[in-house]
Amino acid sequence: MRLSITPTLTSAAIGCLVLVAFTFPARAADASKNPKLVITSAVYGDLANDKTVDVLKKVSAAVKDNNLNITVSKETFTDPAPGAARKLKVGYTLDGLYFTKTIDEGDECDISTRLFISKALYGDLGGNKIDDVTDQVKKLVRKNGLSMKVDNDTFGDPAPNVVKKFRIVYTFDGVRKSKTVAENATVTISE
Repeated sequence: MRLSITPTLTSAAIGCLVLVAFTFPARAADASKNPKLVITSAVYGDLANDKTVDVLKKVSAAVKDNNLNITVSKETFTDPAPGAARKLKVGYTLDGLYFTKTIDEGDECDISTRLFISKALYGDLGGNKIDDVTDQVKKLVRKNGLSMKVDNDTFGDPAPNVVKKFRIVYTFDGVRKSKTVAENATVTISE
């Protein structure tokens, strides 16, 4: 099969390239926005014994500016399990990726979309004794900020008798960033 390039085919190809050139920057701009938060499930009560109440509507209504901050208490929700240890379990998506978070009664349920932790590592970053502490760090995010001391009390000691470092990769207001600090330093991420 032989393909010949004609002025019409050339014009169509140029038109496609122009369309692609204008389409990709628009997608890149959309990707830099904060992730869209959608609450998909929320139950409160004695999770271990399945004495819970569905609080999806109340939790969804508490989402403001694509962020969730709500106190977990029997005053906030009804009490389906008097005398038992109660928790809130929230299922949610951020730009279509599914996550869950379980919060003890008396704590704040804080799901922040301006600050998103992608990866956090602690240990001998130049060697092979490193712990992935991403989930621990995600739990420390409060009201789109993070402030924590980086030490063995916070994360355990993955590399005894070695000076450790902490590396965090995060997105703040759509901009991907990273920080690396020495053991015993304080990491602060805020506006």
